[in-house]
Amino acid sequence: MTNLVYTGLNNHSFRCQECHQVNNDDLFCTPYCCPERKNTLAFPSPNSSFPLEELEEIEKCIQLANQLLLTLALSGEGEEEDLRAIQENLRKLRGKFVDVHVNCEEKQLIRKGTILDAGRNFLILESTVGNTVMIPFENLLTVTRKKDAKLRDDDQELLQIGTCLRRNLTLNFSEVVAKSPYLLNLFFGIELSLLLESYVGCFVYVKAADERMEIDGILMNVNERRVEVLKDEELIGIDFDEFCYIEIENVELAALVK
Repeated sequence: MTNLVYTGLNNHSFRCQECHQVNNDDLFCTPYCCPERKNTLAFPSPNSSFPLEELEEIEKCIQLANQLLLTLALSGEGEEEDLRAIQENLRKLRGKFVDVHVNCEEKQLIRKGTILDAGRNFLILESTVGNTVMIPFENLLTVTRKKDAKLRDDDQELLQIGTCLRRNLTLNFSEVVAKSPYLLNLFFGIELSLLLESYVGCFVYVKAADERMEIDGILMNVNERRVEVLKDEELIGIDFDEFCYIEIENVELAALVK
């Protein structure tokens, strides 16, 4: 490798050692005195004694452990940061079949199904009969997946978007994101009340902590505090903090489709 010598601020900063005394203005003295560089093979030094596949698996486990520790650390920083961290971790389980243990007052319920997505404060599950179940984070106890189920790596979810959408996101970010529940959820996290507005008119079942308030009927109205369901020509309201989950009958998650 050619050695370089510093020659001061008044001249060029660096020159080849073999010709730094030559009086010329060409940077590094090229092509006068610098020897021709020969390309040689470079072999990176191994940083572990584990085989490559085993090393990749170990690194993924370390990354997941770090994310869990970060989530736990954020729990003392504020509710908003905590919920967002939980959402980002649950979204990596999209497409995986899981067992979800739900806290329903003094009872513990188990819902089985495939994770469709996660909003800012709720999990979205497709039940075994094809219904869409939305469970507030505050009611989640555990989410268990099969040991061999690999997590999704969606660090670059928008990598394959079209040129027009990419340009619009760059130049009109606020306007484009505000019109798309999917993008709104991706960048900021969508609230349960906001998503439920897309399913007004659908048949729903609300599982409440108080068994006397279990409701099934047509979802009529949604606001930030409660939902209203029409059952037997009677409009019944129930607050979000009073139900364990809400199940929407046989509908696709159209609102969060790209």
